[in-house]
Amino acid sequence: MKTSQKTRHCTWLLACLLLGMAAQAQAPADKCATMPMDSLLRRKFPQLGTLMQFEAAVQQKMKEIETRRRAGRVTEATVTIPLVVHVVHSGEPVGQGRNISAAQVQSQLDVLNEDFRRKPGTRGFNEDARGADIEIEFCLATLDPQGRTMPERGIDRIRGSRASYTRDQTEGEIKPSTSWDPNRYYNVWVLDFDGRDENLVGYAQFPSQANLPGIPESGGAASTDGVVVRYTSFGCSEKGTFPGLQAPYNLGRTLSHETGHWLGLRHIWGDGNCADDFVGDTPTQQSESRGCQKGRVSCGGANMVENYMDYSDDACMSIFTRGQKTRMRAVMELSPRRRELTASNVCGTLVAAKPVPNFRADKQQILRGAKVNFNDLSANAPTQWQWTFEGGSPATSTERNPVVTYAASGKYQVTLVATNGLGASDPLARTNYIDVLDAGLCGTTTNFTGTPTLLRQPAPGSGYIAGQNSQRDRAKAEYFNNSLGYVNLSGTSIKFGRAVAAAGATTESTVTVLVWNARGFQSSPGAVLERKEISLRTVLQDVALNRPTQIVFDRNAPINGLPFFVGIELNNTNRDTVAITTNQNGESMQITAWEQTADRAWNPYSISRGLNVAHQITPLVGMNESVQLSASSIFIDAGETVTLDARGASLFSWTPADNLSAVLGPQVVARPTRTTTYIVTGSGQDLCNTNASVTVFVRTSPTATEPTATEKALVISPNPTDGELQVSLTNKVRGKVMVRVYDSAGRKIVSFENMKPADTYAQTVDMSGLAAGLYIVEFELDGQKVRRKVVKL
Repeated sequence: MKTSQKTRHCTWLLACLLLGMAAQAQAPADKCATMPMDSLLRRKFPQLGTLMQFEAAVQQKMKEIETRRRAGRVTEATVTIPLVVHVVHSGEPVGQGRNISAAQVQSQLDVLNEDFRRKPGTRGFNEDARGADIEIEFCLATLDPQGRTMPERGIDRIRGSRASYTRDQTEGEIKPSTSWDPNRYYNVWVLDFDGRDENLVGYAQFPSQANLPGIPESGGAASTDGVVVRYTSFGCSEKGTFPGLQAPYNLGRTLSHETGHWLGLRHIWGDGNCADDFVGDTPTQQSESRGCQKGRVSCGGANMVENYMDYSDDACMSIFTRGQKTRMRAVMELSPRRRELTASNVCGTLVAAKPVPNFRADKQQILRGAKVNFNDLSANAPTQWQWTFEGGSPATSTERNPVVTYAASGKYQVTLVATNGLGASDPLARTNYIDVLDAGLCGTTTNFTGTPTLLRQPAPGSGYIAGQNSQRDRAKAEYFNNSLGYVNLSGTSIKFGRAVAAAGATTESTVTVLVWNARGFQSSPGAVLERKEISLRTVLQDVALNRPTQIVFDRNAPINGLPFFVGIELNNTNRDTVAITTNQNGESMQITAWEQTADRAWNPYSISRGLNVAHQITPLVGMNESVQLSASSIFIDAGETVTLDARGASLFSWTPADNLSAVLGPQVVARPTRTTTYIVTGSGQDLCNTNASVTVFVRTSPTATEPTATEKALVISPNPTDGELQVSLTNKVRGKVMVRVYDSAGRKIVSFENMKPADTYAQTVDMSGLAAGLYIVEFELDGQKVRRKVVKL
């Protein structure tokens, strides 16, 4: 049974969820776009967290509700949600075309209440034993956000700039400019979709645990919260003459379906082949239903094609189940904006009293230096706000939804006075409301617990699951939620369980360590934030000594309080091998290990391999900066110069002093004659890590050929640079010259070629238009390449 699976195997359910998302990513455009839009929203606002995190929280809340029911400690009162319909038209008279009538809006509200209340004598009633009265009702708002009586109850008419809209235009233009406070109104937009979305009849914004700031002052995900329905599918043709409605979606069930999504329900087929919708009493089915396929059988049982969360025709739909009720009621308790709607009084009469102040913070326990988003929830339509933030910056604010920074540790009071035309409220003061922690400003984070394990590729095949293998995987990554909101990532440690160098102990191969943001599809690895090449020789030594490899990045990886990934890129052409240590299968509590396959697709191990493990990776995080260090080269001939650059502090000192141009300052030049580890120590400000080191390997026998001479003669200066860069060398080699500049993600951004007809060559590279950061300049002469790191200020 699905219910027992939920009870015993929550982790497996999360894997099923991700499998459903992977299938949805490949599905064609369809009548409902809720899940693809959810993926885009989470990519745009990583603060929302991942869908699997939300799913885990919903499952826990559902268990709490079921426990209360069994103990007889809960009486579920009917709750009422106020609704505003934004009718987006292109100038038609009221009641014609897209500018639908008030009667059509009322017919839709009636159907919504019939379906959610399982009302006898209507199409919303069913005799299925699994059917449920959700005990949620909807009312049309009578008051606008300023507390004024609306000319048409529940209707906000908007003359748009065009006749129809794409989803991007709806999300980027219509919603943010017209949305009403989603803590007080359930926003529904009725419009015409552009022809590119010709199969679409509606979509919803999935609920979230996150407390992003409200609207319109702060924008964000709150400004798009609600449901969008095509005007030809909004309303019920059985309740009036509405010629714009188009069968088979003309009985008002599109809004019932999308409201189910808005309250946390997934499609009944789980958006995958026999996938899970995370509701125990809805039968598993292979795919969406069309028309009214009563008697359809798939996945070993009869399908519930009458369920509102299927794709059946409007006339076929008639059931929400008891399990779906539990899920929606769990969301009403869990999701902040959904919960606040039940206290909204905008369906009542005129405001006849001063405001009743109320507010919420997106987090109450923070690290020193972190920001807090405050959200006004005051009743009776306030028009002015006076905030006082003990210990905060700013100390006071008149914004509705201010953002406040706390620099010192302690517990602080927040006070709000709200005012409308009838006067100011009494102050609402919450003592010790914000708790700013002093500990943990600098630290580490890891998902690894349990037994260190080296996972081998199962037969048929060879190699390692968390490293090079016969499937030629491209990368391995570990997800970090960053729940404390750290902003700096200075380095990481990675415990490798296996390392092999094809060239032996003198190898000059490197291992690429990367940091990604978590803004890829469904919070997979997205853009590269930092890239570091470390010597395979170092990894070999660390594996031999059974210790983690310590990596200091060239510059801070800007994680900005958001989730991120750390991992390695795999080189499948040089015959080297590395593999990261993991724990044993099942020892992890969350799904955090991901891999990029040969075709560049990212998947968690739980889907691609049926494993639930964590990599033994430990990032160094903090609210303060750390000393960081880069070297222009880590493999040189004796006597060659290496430029060492440090950053993150005000003052720097270097050791050992041998063969260094200086022992103080952020940049020094070294000419080591033997393999040397250079250490830089920073001071002058609060730092998480004050030291960083780099090992420069000196070849024991020169490779004494023209490439070495070219590398010795090549000069790239100034480095760092804030604009123009001079590339020059003098030697006897003639031939074609290629100069290329790559960013830290390996993308080529500058490339040109010319000739070196004489001993001396000089070329200026304009980097003034490039963003600050680390770049690689590649110089090629007569087929011989030299690469140097360059810092752009």
